[in-house]
Amino acid sequence: MFEGFYFEFPKLSFLVFVFLACENLCPLRSQMLYFPHISRFGDGGVKSPAWMWISKWLMIVFFIVALMSPVKEVQETPRFVAYSTLIVADSPDEEMRAKIASFIHLRSHDTIALYVPKSVKIPLTRDHKALLSILHQLPKTPNERIDYTVKEFLSTQERPWIVIFSDHPKTFVHSIPTQIETSVVSQKEGRVWMQKSNREHAVIPIAEKSVRLEYLYFYPLFFGFIGMLIYLFGRNQRGFL
Repeated sequence: MFEGFYFEFPKLSFLVFVFLACENLCPLRSQMLYFPHISRFGDGGVKSPAWMWISKWLMIVFFIVALMSPVKEVQETPRFVAYSTLIVADSPDEEMRAKIASFIHLRSHDTIALYVPKSVKIPLTRDHKALLSILHQLPKTPNERIDYTVKEFLSTQERPWIVIFSDHPKTFVHSIPTQIETSVVSQKEGRVWMQKSNREHAVIPIAEKSVRLEYLYFYPLFFGFIGMLIYLFGRNQRGFL
């Protein structure tokens, strides 16, 4: 919880001892501008309640903590330029669905779309869990060919990639955009191809892992003001102002 938490100016904590010394050693001074409860003067039994003493010291401590500038180091995860990948499945059976699932796990940084001709069209998404849950429910639709409508998925993407899972790609693929990189995966070369292709299509890091400072001084500052308001309210109620 407190990992990476520290104060920028910890030496300012000595101010607590300054206030403690002042409370015990400094002479009492008051500007007698008005006397809202004159009858209380001379009454030696009048004492401040404990909650006023607590609110006063909470105010002092929180203000000093705010001056010490508490910060927390936040680890920022690296960012990548990944691929926008369209997975096209030809008559997906149980074995093909398992290979597609393995491929999705490998491409954790990609946005992925899924297309089964004349059956399923799932647009690009980073929610791979939802995509995997839909994958297990894909219908088997044989004799449906892919056509030029696949361009709708990747028309505006910077790094598009079409991956076709099919045992008969020559009859399955009717027309695909020639300007988009396309890979065809057969049942025989599935796992070997995926490992090799994953290395060849690596993501590009655009930001290394870094540390960001999150300043937290406004929290003690807020509670310090609350303590001050409670303390001033109590003094005013008892006629000490």
